[in-house]
Amino acid sequence: MPKATAKSRRSRKPATANISPALRAAPRGDRVAKAAGPELQRLTGCLHSLSSRHHDLIQGYAERVGIAGMQYMILTTIRHLESRGDVFPVTIAEHLRLTSAGVAKAIQHLTELGLVEKAGDLGDRRRTRLTVTPCGCALLDSLAPMQSRVNDVWLDCMSDSEFSIFLDLVERFIRSSDRALALQSYLVKDSDIVPFK
Repeated sequence: MPKATAKSRRSRKPATANISPALRAAPRGDRVAKAAGPELQRLTGCLHSLSSRHHDLIQGYAERVGIAGMQYMILTTIRHLESRGDVFPVTIAEHLRLTSAGVAKAIQHLTELGLVEKAGDLGDRRRTRLTVTPCGCALLDSLAPMQSRVNDVWLDCMSDSEFSIFLDLVERFIRSSDRALALQSYLVKDSDIVPFK
């Protein structure tokens, strides 16, 4: 069974400059059915419930090795992204959709613990390249047996092919959520509704 890591809670606000006129227009009739009613409320509840459970799983792994949940998530993300190339704080912030300040604070703690190493980028000295230290790798590897057993149960609800479909849907949903957040921000700024006080 393949392993998966869900995305963490987002805190960055997307830019509104790239909103197309089509997104600002009234919703089409064929979209109303899935965008309203009990099914949407069911989806909202399920997403919240899933997010809460995934958060608890992350916290459980983090507590097992003695670090904070955010630190664990960033540590595993650095290790994952290292296989694709150089990793920088902005890379982590964009991948996990977190604020730069929150990522910088967590990275500083991981560096002080000796789990992450920072080095200047030869191509741009303004950037700091991140790598997981041997100590950090050993810490993550110590969790592998437990994670394997937990993931077997966590993902037992779907086959490998269903997992691939699910992952694709989640990635698409993240992108559409970015567009929805951008539209919401635009509409709030353009609205004359007086906030409740």
